[in-house]
Amino acid sequence: TGAEIGFYCILRIYEDRRGLVWIGLEGGGLVCYDGAEFKRFTVADGLASDRVMAIGQDREGRMWFGTQGGGVSVYDGQVFQRFDSRIGLINDVVKDILQDHQGAMWLATEGGLTRYRPVKIEPSIQLTEIIADRQYRPEEKVSLPASQELVRFSFQGSSITTRPDDMAYVYRLQGHDADWITTHEPGASYRKLPLGDYTFEVRSVDRDLNYSAPVCCSLEVTQDLHIQALQDALRGNGGEEFVGRSASLRSAMEELARVAESDLTVLILGETGTGKGLAARTVHGLSQQREGPFIQVNCGAIPESLVESELFGHERGAFTGATSRKLGKVELAQGGTLFLDEIGDMPLEAQVKLLHLLEEQVFERVGGAETLKAELRVVAATNRDLVTMVEEGRFREDLFFRLQVFPVSLPPLRERREDIPLLASYFMESKAAHLNKEISGIDSEALGLLKRYDWPGNVRELEHVVQRAVVLCGTEIIRAEEIALGVGSESTEATESSDGSLVSLEEHERRYILHVLEQTGWVVKGPEGAAAILGKNEGTLRSRMRKLGIRRKA
Repeated sequence: TGAEIGFYCILRIYEDRRGLVWIGLEGGGLVCYDGAEFKRFTVADGLASDRVMAIGQDREGRMWFGTQGGGVSVYDGQVFQRFDSRIGLINDVVKDILQDHQGAMWLATEGGLTRYRPVKIEPSIQLTEIIADRQYRPEEKVSLPASQELVRFSFQGSSITTRPDDMAYVYRLQGHDADWITTHEPGASYRKLPLGDYTFEVRSVDRDLNYSAPVCCSLEVTQDLHIQALQDALRGNGGEEFVGRSASLRSAMEELARVAESDLTVLILGETGTGKGLAARTVHGLSQQREGPFIQVNCGAIPESLVESELFGHERGAFTGATSRKLGKVELAQGGTLFLDEIGDMPLEAQVKLLHLLEEQVFERVGGAETLKAELRVVAATNRDLVTMVEEGRFREDLFFRLQVFPVSLPPLRERREDIPLLASYFMESKAAHLNKEISGIDSEALGLLKRYDWPGNVRELEHVVQRAVVLCGTEIIRAEEIALGVGSESTEATESSDGSLVSLEEHERRYILHVLEQTGWVVKGPEGAAAILGKNEGTLRSRMRKLGIRRKA
């Protein structure tokens, strides 16, 4: 009907040996009907012309279509190939087709009769190049990152009967293509392939519809090294905020806001748990680099031998175990902010390279010779006394002055006690919502304990104390007995020893860490370990234990 075929004049109709009905149209190409649906073929599918005047079928089951002006198209169910006057056909207007008992094809044209016998000789095919993130040799296995959006395979077939420009090809990418794809172009491209392993196969097809053996190439699409490392680096950066109304906190926040608009290096000073990481993210979020990545490096948690590799990356074979190239945090932070936490724990050798980075804005990967440009903002933080460390030769003076361009000091919690009720309520509501518990407040006795305690772990320690109280709370109000503080919870300026004398803050910290370790059975790792309770990275806690001389007795 017109709805299925289109309103074209029908020039020829033919039923093949499989029962398919073929309909040649005047300007409408070719239609095949299988008893259920109509399928159309035109020049866009490889048909020689859209005016089909003759239809025949050879003993191989291939269909032959004579056209007006395009010669003959031969179709094997997948590929159209063409015969025309360029290769011996007397005339390109073909009106009838017949195969004799010897297998020769007779093609009746307006200019006379052409006899043609197909040749059965297998053509050849070769991959000439593969281009993705670089140019690969045809025999290579291609491994490329998912961020490389385009991969192109170039190939070329050859035949003794067919010119290179007249070769056809069928190809597929196993793991991606459901079936073979036909083309007359000597190349195939794929965009945005998902992660996985693939095999590219291609076969050439000559004018007699002889197929070559396939040639293959393995393709692996992997997670982009940059993106994978970037995701790892960003994992855990949540939507935290500074909570409090004290003058000391407000002053620090104003300084952070002012410096964020510049491109100056920032040094954030403060005790453990005062929010140095949050301050660094605040600078990043208010800066011109806020659309770029925020990469955090805990200098105290990295073994000294790996600090340079972690920061600047390394090339394959740079040292034992370097089995592949690794991008360092500097490279991952391009266009954004690099936050160097615990900068006082950085080895002297790495300090030299960091100074070079800050002064020249360039760096090299470990084991590499290429000088790379660094376009990033550096924010550093420490709870150490860098002035004393410089005097003792444990921190480079030139690096100290380079970092000290704009120092910002975060006040310890004991100097902003008026913020403790707000912070406690904030942590209480957050944890209660997470546990789906209805807790409406903290009683006055419990708040008194919180306000009198010195908080050597500062805001982070307060957070863990309140979270533990929420877990233990069996009513709507947190009570004093649910507040578990460390040693010396009644001290305001220092901690009393057993004989009543005062001890230093460092000794107080040592005792508190020791107390937590004893309560956890000296388990450092894990959600119930001492590191989690103290709000520290495992490596940072172990480093602090060594410095404070904390060892488990045999």
